[in-house]
Amino acid sequence: MLRKNNDQGHIMELKETTIIEYSAKRLFPNLSRDEILARLLLERAQKNLIKYQSMSRQFENKYGQDFDTFRQEILQSGPSFAVEQDYFDWELAITGIADMEEEIERLESLNNLP
Repeated sequence: MLRKNNDQGHIMELKETTIIEYSAKRLFPNLSRDEILARLLLERAQKNLIKYQSMSRQFENKYGQDFDTFRQEILQSGPSFAVEQDYFDWELAITGIADMEEEIERLESLNNLP
């Protein structure tokens, strides 16, 4: 519960759901709850995509090659622990990119989304 003074100085208690509904109407006027949720999910997926793309670029810059080339080298050699850890982290980024692109496509296919 949140306590807030109203116009007459009286304290009113606001439930979390009331606060969320109020904020949703202010931030997303004229949208339904489902549309609001879909937009927020899309924004999160886009943010995650950027994060994974950035991770992947860092590894590309570090090793001077793309993931597939790096992977082939790893499979043919006995990498150090640090290089092997980079492999797993880079693979996570590549998988994350594919997952987020799929999620973005799915969310954008809904009506009223960009």
